[in-house]
Amino acid sequence: MAQRRGDRQKAAALGAVDAKELIATIPGLAAALSPAQVEHIQNLLDAAVLNPVLKKEADDLYRQSVTHQIGSQVNRDPEKVEKAQRVYDKMILVSEQDYHIRLDINKLLTADALTPRTDNPDEVNYLAKVRNTLAGRGIWLRVTQPYVRDVQDPSSHVKDPRKWQLWFSLGYDGDEIPTKDGKIDRDELLSTTMLGAGYYTAVHTGYVQTKLKAQMARLSVELDDGIEEHERLIKRYRDAFPGVAEISDFLGGAELPSRSIWTRPRQLYTKALYANVGGNVLEAQVYLVVAAIIVQANAESLAVYYDRSASGAGTAVKILKVAKTAGEIAEAALILTGIGAVVRGGRAVKGGANVAAELAERKARDEAAEKLATEYAKKNGIPVSELSVPKYVPQPKGSVAGYRKGGHSSGAGTGWHEW
Repeated sequence: MAQRRGDRQKAAALGAVDAKELIATIPGLAAALSPAQVEHIQNLLDAAVLNPVLKKEADDLYRQSVTHQIGSQVNRDPEKVEKAQRVYDKMILVSEQDYHIRLDINKLLTADALTPRTDNPDEVNYLAKVRNTLAGRGIWLRVTQPYVRDVQDPSSHVKDPRKWQLWFSLGYDGDEIPTKDGKIDRDELLSTTMLGAGYYTAVHTGYVQTKLKAQMARLSVELDDGIEEHERLIKRYRDAFPGVAEISDFLGGAELPSRSIWTRPRQLYTKALYANVGGNVLEAQVYLVVAAIIVQANAESLAVYYDRSASGAGTAVKILKVAKTAGEIAEAALILTGIGAVVRGGRAVKGGANVAAELAERKARDEAAEKLATEYAKKNGIPVSELSVPKYVPQPKGSVAGYRKGGHSSGAGTGWHEW
């Protein structure tokens, strides 16, 4: 789309918009355009006012070239036809493609436009796909004319050659990308229908978030069930005849843990919730894993109490279910980032028949959880003690559950007198 020397002056005299003034309507846009692109835009603006004038002049000359006409046969003056053609040739040739100008995305995107804001692996992967999409489809500057009311006929609308708009699109003819300063940031990219919907699908409802939210919901139920069962035991103890509960527990070597053992897992679970609200799934994962293992430890300590008290193992079904499910949650949460894969190999025999394999599996899981928690704590300046994982100690054959070392990051074993 070349423009002859002198056309610019003629177009300006006819009221053509200056390209630099139009470009300035989007702050910062000039820095993203090459001199050739600025000239290209100017040609479009000049053509809008110059071409109609030239076409009218050429059409008039062409009509005047008619010397005589018989029926459908028209004879023309060759000199006048040639003169009309020279005027036609002065028109600036413009096609629809010329109103779409592909830009350099590196000059348009802000430095952090494709930088993840969370630690969600799904977000990292999706933003990598966005970069590939932008490289393939491109970001285009669109040069368009809005419709305005026709002065001659107020009931209709026309395009005014002196009115123009500039905007960005995703791809040659895709969604508009809004911008306030000629730079496109992350929020503006994701405001497009295609990229925004893709982000929601890939990240907010992606694999990691979906699995994490499901495990958090499960742990919430088991945490409530564990506390409820513990409170039932406390009530049963208090409602017993004076001395009966103490003697029964003393004879059986039982010790009812303090209700405070649920404080820490509840706090960790809450931190997992808050982390996930911000989209930080790795942070939520760590807190969820540790919380689940502590819930399992607490449930097992109550199961041991059942076993050793006069209530007997047969009444521990509910609390054992809490322990089992909490353990499954811890493993499932580990698998979110591939860590849990090292844990699954031990289940060679269904139904828990292979005790040695189950113990090895559990040991591997706890070690993986401890490694995850310790590394995360050190990397993020969190006290290691906040994410400490209680150690599992198998009980003698015949016990309904395992136990945890006293000391006790889970809080178990503090005694019934400290409720």
